[in-house]
Amino acid sequence: MTEDIPPPRKDGHIEPIPTRERTRKRWQTAKLYYPKSLLQRDNEAISTAFHNLLNLAKLLLKAEQPLVFERDYRYDNSESAFAMHAFISPTLYLYLECSPDCHYRVEYAFNSCKQEDELRKQLANYSFKGRTIESALQPDFSTFYTNVLRVQQAKHIYSLQA
Repeated sequence: MTEDIPPPRKDGHIEPIPTRERTRKRWQTAKLYYPKSLLQRDNEAISTAFHNLLNLAKLLLKAEQPLVFERDYRYDNSESAFAMHAFISPTLYLYLECSPDCHYRVEYAFNSCKQEDELRKQLANYSFKGRTIESALQPDFSTFYTNVLRVQQAKHIYSLQA
């Protein structure tokens, strides 16, 4: 069985999950099995709040013109059935996922972010229904950020412009 698994590449490139082994995106399963439910309304509110927070973060960060990685995973299950959206700059990490139990969750982290107070205030104001997790990126924020830029496709990496 392990002979089917290719060895890791030395350049750090992430091999996509083979098509035959991919599962349906979890958010699609949630919509299919829980239409017009309280769970679905909560998930939609969390998604809207996440994107509002993301837009505010980009607005606040663009004066620094950081190099960022951003990817909409909603229709791409080549890496994960749970990922919905990812954004990382040198100072901020935001990630939206649909967990195995069909609940949307927001993961975030800061790294000497000048806008941290404003963004934390917005995190508290938005309706995330307690489904936020402040992460400690491994091995540390800066290394995590560098590794993301190294292994992700260039089409998802850009500079925020003022």
